[in-house]
Amino acid sequence: MDEELKIPKLLMFEYLLSLENYSESHPTLKEITLKEALEAHQKIIDKGFSDNDIIKMKSQELMLEYKIWKEESGQ
Repeated sequence: MDEELKIPKLLMFEYLLSLENYSESHPTLKEITLKEALEAHQKIIDKGFSDNDIIKMKSQELMLEYKIWKEESGQ
């Protein structure tokens, strides 16, 4: 049975963090944080994943793990 490849969690967490930073950033920092979000997205694409793979990975379980990772890593 083929196991579906999943985006590495750390990479996904970095992407989610960059999106969160963008959405919460001051208007004067939007350009910088958008660039970071696009770079994180590109890292996922460069690994051979698609936007659809990103959407499939998002779940309540992943978001809970992301919140724990954020607290533990001091993000």
